[in-house]
Amino acid sequence: MLAVASGAAGEQRVHLGFEQGSLAGWRTDKLAHADSAVTVTNPVRKGLHAVRFQLRAADSPRNDGIRAELQDDYHAPRGREVWYSFSTYIAEDFPRWEKNSVISQWKGSTDKGEYDDRSPMLAHRYWNGALVIDMRVSTEALQQANDGQVRTLLRVEEFPRGVWHDFRHRVVWSHEQGELDIWLNGKQVVSYRGPVGYNDRRGPYFKLGLYHHDGGPKPFVIYHDEYKRGLTRGDVD
Repeated sequence: MLAVASGAAGEQRVHLGFEQGSLAGWRTDKLAHADSAVTVTNPVRKGLHAVRFQLRAADSPRNDGIRAELQDDYHAPRGREVWYSFSTYIAEDFPRWEKNSVISQWKGSTDKGEYDDRSPMLAHRYWNGALVIDMRVSTEALQQANDGQVRTLLRVEEFPRGVWHDFRHRVVWSHEQGELDIWLNGKQVVSYRGPVGYNDRRGPYFKLGLYHHDGGPKPFVIYHDEYKRGLTRGDVD
C-alpha cells in the first residue's frame, strides 16, 4: 500500500509496498525496458504484490550501466538520524558471476562543478554468490573523480537465494562523524561510527532494483518488497 502524506518525493516518512499493483511513488526513468520492473503476486514478502526486476544481456546501457532501478527522490538530511527498511529475494537461478550486481544503493547528490558519476555512498551488492555491503567516504567539497575511500562493512559468503531477506538501516549521513547500523533478518550485522558518505550540500537519495556494467551470462532476476523510510525505528518496523 502506498502510505505517505501526499507523495513520496520530499516526504519524511513513506511506505511503498506495491499493494496497488503499480510503481506509484517511485521515479522510473532508470529502467532499461518498460518490463525491467513489474509488479508480481509471487513471490511476495507481505501483502499482495512485490516487484520483479530483470536485466538481460541485450539490454542497453543507461547512465553508465545497465539498469533496472526505481528511485526514491527524497534527499535525506545530513547529520540527522534516518531509518530505512526493505526486503530482497534473489532468484534461485541468479547467475554466480565474477562481476558484482548492485541490488540497492544510496547515491550522493552531485554539486555544481562536481564529477557526476561517483559510485554509491552505500551499496548492497551480490557478487559471485556473496552479499557485500560497502561504503564510500570523501571529505572533498567538490570531487573531480570517483575517488572516495572504499570501506567494506559486511560480506556474507554463499548468501541464500530463493528466500526473502529483511534489511533495516539506521544512518546519520555525515562526511565528518556519521553513524551506521544495519540489521539483516533481525540480527544486527553492522555498527559503525565515523565518516559516512560524501561532502555534498544535499543528502543522498535511494535506488532499489538491479544494476551492473555488463550484460552478463544470462538474465538476472531479483525481487524487492516493503520499502519503508522514516525518522524513527517505529516508522520502518
